[in-house]
Amino acid sequence: MATPTRRNPDRAVRAAGNDGGESSTPSPARDRFLVAVALDDQAEQLIQMGKRFADALDAEWMVVMVETPAMLKLGDAARNRRIDILRLADSLGAVTVTLDGPSASAAIREYAQLRNVTRIVVGEPRRFGIKSFVRPSTATKLVQAVGGIDVSVIARRAPAPAAEARQRPDFPSEVRWSGYWAALGICTACTLVAAAMFPFFELTNLVMVYLLGATITALRLGRGPASLAAVVNILAFDFYFVPPRFSFAVADFQYAVTFAVMLTVALIIGHLVANVRAQTQVAGARERRTALLYAMSRELAATRRLEDLARVAVKHVAETFDGQCALFVPDATGRVKCPHSPAEAASLQEADLSVAQWVYEHRVPAGLGTETLPALTVQYLPLEGSFSALGVLAILPRRRRRLLLPEQHHLAETFAGQIALALERARAQEEAESARIAAETESLRNTLLASISHDLRTPLAVITAASSALNDESMVFEAAARRSLTAQIEVKANEMAGIISNVLELIRLETGRVVLRRQWVMLQELLNPSLARLEARLAGRPITVALPTDLPALNIDGALMMQVFMNLLENAAKHTPSGTAITVSALREDGFVRIDVEDEGPGLPAGDPTRLFLKFQRGQEESNTGGAGLGLSICRAIVNVHGGHISAITKPGRGARFSVTLPITRESAQTGSG
Repeated sequence: MATPTRRNPDRAVRAAGNDGGESSTPSPARDRFLVAVALDDQAEQLIQMGKRFADALDAEWMVVMVETPAMLKLGDAARNRRIDILRLADSLGAVTVTLDGPSASAAIREYAQLRNVTRIVVGEPRRFGIKSFVRPSTATKLVQAVGGIDVSVIARRAPAPAAEARQRPDFPSEVRWSGYWAALGICTACTLVAAAMFPFFELTNLVMVYLLGATITALRLGRGPASLAAVVNILAFDFYFVPPRFSFAVADFQYAVTFAVMLTVALIIGHLVANVRAQTQVAGARERRTALLYAMSRELAATRRLEDLARVAVKHVAETFDGQCALFVPDATGRVKCPHSPAEAASLQEADLSVAQWVYEHRVPAGLGTETLPALTVQYLPLEGSFSALGVLAILPRRRRRLLLPEQHHLAETFAGQIALALERARAQEEAESARIAAETESLRNTLLASISHDLRTPLAVITAASSALNDESMVFEAAARRSLTAQIEVKANEMAGIISNVLELIRLETGRVVLRRQWVMLQELLNPSLARLEARLAGRPITVALPTDLPALNIDGALMMQVFMNLLENAAKHTPSGTAITVSALREDGFVRIDVEDEGPGLPAGDPTRLFLKFQRGQEESNTGGAGLGLSICRAIVNVHGGHISAITKPGRGARFSVTLPITRESAQTGSG
């Protein structure tokens, strides 16, 4: 591979894979470039070179930065520079990715193979001579290890001294001395344990105690305290246990080898454990973000109301970005507002409604980290639906870096997309529900009009004929005939009034506007008045009432339940031949009282018996019996508000049985009706 020179800063030195042969120029096919950048002065140059490759060959390209354990210790200035580098790549159209791993070359190689990358672009190695042999650079490792992928090494431009000083990664100056004091405490504990073991164990076993202490220090406190513990442990082991004791002198040279090996092993263990600990923290943070996204998606999928959707979205976004959040949705006039309570809406006081309105109307992000109003501390993201904007998501992070990093910005956009899908689904469900209710209302109205017109036509015809005859002065009626006509008018008028009353009663029950006037009533006190009122209607039919003597009182609305029994008795009389018996019985079972009304008629019609309790359903579709088919519907509505149940079956022998089950106690009734 040719070595790039600083005199040709923009020339790409072509390198092949493992074979070391001459590399070829990028393939004219649809290539995919990966530009690997680090926190150095060449990052912008590599991004610009990747942009040139992508434009020249119409190729996909991505910019990758590896978050190694060393990067986790960088200060705010270096982290802000990382944000600037990735945002530059994102603004030029690259897909920005942040990887994590102990080795930058291994992470880049694995990701390149996963994404089928055809070429990797890296910067010029900064280590030469013996340094490159002892610790090869990322570029050298990639050239040596990547097979089947071309690696382009870009020569470095010589930066200005001021720029080089500004771009050099800075490390935090603050040292946490508490970790070092804790490391000394662990060394003291190891020495005490070794002192207790000294009379009984060989010195090699005591070495294991000190190595264990160094490992625990690295695991709990980090690399610096672990290095201190490794040195202090060797000194303590030499001073207290190696002959001559209580002296740092070494009588036997073999102990010097032991000290060297012990120090080397302790430092290696500390380094590896600290790296694993740092990577675990990074992986844990990313796993937490993924879990929050999944949790929000799952909770949004189970939520229907707009206020609940807004509350779920605000909660999860605020947790993810460690800040405040607000969701704005348009009202009927197109003005955005918070759909939840004023207290929750005030949780993000810095949100500007005028900015949110502009974002909603133009469907363009604004605020922190965007090209529109970047000086704002709040980021506004439009919630894009399939055909229009559905709202605006406003996020105020505690730390700007939470949203300035491109991958964090993409995460925020993912959250906004999930929220938009949930809002669109909720709106579609509301529209579907409104359409269903409108269709049912229209169908109910048509059915009501058809049924009412059919059932009112006969009594109106009788009333019209009788009243016309009475008003005809040319006709002379005897007193009995006149009384018969007036009686027909009265009966048919009462029948019409009953139909209209049933319709109004059913509407009142089903809309929940009925208030139960509960009182403790014995069942016999309801059946006797019901039978008395229907005496004329039940004439010629044997009525049997069989109630047990130990039947308890019921906490019910007596007037409404009397209407249930009257409707059931009248229904039995209407659909059975004259002279057939009707039996009313009751029994107590499992905290409920069941009342049965049985007849000996032809039984129920074929089909599902529950259809009889629907509105405008008659026992026989072409039956000549009067009524609008609302009696049993009213019975079911009354029994339901009492927390009970009504059913109908055909008896094994002959006839039908209607059963009403009511709770005995007030508590059972309230539970059932709720």
